[in-house]
Amino acid sequence: MKKVHFDGTHRVRRPEDTWALIDGLRAAFGVTRVADVTGLDSLGVPVALAVRPAARTLTVSPGTGTSPLLARVSAVMESVELWHAEYACPVPGAVRTPACELGLPYDVRDLRQHAGSLLSERTPLDWVAAADVASGAATWVPQPYVGVDHQVSDSWQPPLLHASTNGLASGNSYSEAVTHALYEVIERDCTASIGSAPASTGRRVDPATVDDPVCDAVLSGITRAGAGIEIVEVPNRWGLPCFVAYTWSKDFPAPAVGSGVHGSPAVALSRAVTGSAQSRLAAITGSLGVRAAVPFTARGAARAPFPAEGVASWQEVSGSSFEFTEDTEEMRWLADGVRELTGCPPVVVDLSTESEFSVVKVVATGLACDGRDGLPGPAAARRHTAEETP
Repeated sequence: MKKVHFDGTHRVRRPEDTWALIDGLRAAFGVTRVADVTGLDSLGVPVALAVRPAARTLTVSPGTGTSPLLARVSAVMESVELWHAEYACPVPGAVRTPACELGLPYDVRDLRQHAGSLLSERTPLDWVAAADVASGAATWVPQPYVGVDHQVSDSWQPPLLHASTNGLASGNSYSEAVTHALYEVIERDCTASIGSAPASTGRRVDPATVDDPVCDAVLSGITRAGAGIEIVEVPNRWGLPCFVAYTWSKDFPAPAVGSGVHGSPAVALSRAVTGSAQSRLAAITGSLGVRAAVPFTARGAARAPFPAEGVASWQEVSGSSFEFTEDTEEMRWLADGVRELTGCPPVVVDLSTESEFSVVKVVATGLACDGRDGLPGPAAARRHTAEETP
């Protein structure tokens, strides 16, 4: 579908139309309240919280954006995504079947696992239908890797796969949802070493040089509030615009961090800056599910704790831009990039329950965020070991 909204995010439906749709469906997904918590902080960056009391995971889902409307949409859709992972996981199409019998395009051992996992290609698992994002070819994903449920159970299961919400996303269309899911797994790969390798080797960006009107308005508001903002360009193997933003102030000196990756540098920066504001409010309100503020000593009051070498202008770091007018074209481009860099295609499970918008779970092996504790996954470890073995 053709994109029609480009301010701070790319969508194929205008925010007011999306809100009109999901506001009427909130009750069906258990969202009882949407609270505007922007005023609990001094930055003025719009942040909203969607409350879902019957959740099996997080009862409060935060959302942010460059306008109050976008923040509300973001919060509600975040909560709706979780509802689908909790309550709409597909029925298994293959039961107690080992991976070695399914001809998967990826190695099941490369999926994130619990510590002490004994998962192998011969472990019997239940599987749900999935598809190769680029080609559409049918495949399978373990059901325990798709559904999420934090409720206490009387039954015991061996610690095998570690399910998470990484790659869980929604959109006004199927392609838009998959695109956002792919950006999420790529972002987590780019920032897996946040605070060490990426931030220390990147360039700090002078906020005063940002001339994108949407980002400039947000940054100017933060500056007027008397808060500090540091932006770091994150080098990455994808060649995509990626930024990390740190925000702090005298009355809340712990820097909050946000990150963003997108084909458009302005959208990537917008996500990073608004994400840092969301992190601050997560700490202020005590809500979970987002990257919290990072404690540091008083000497960090002058700047964020992870400085990068050199200072660049926005014009220097925003030269590479990858623009698409159709969501399907962007989805396939990202999927091809994942396949090229990891050797495995990303696969997607469709969790949608409504015809007007989509919710999906994308699984992409070979990314840093797939491994234990944010380290490279088992595949990378096996390759490293093989290279060292005489």
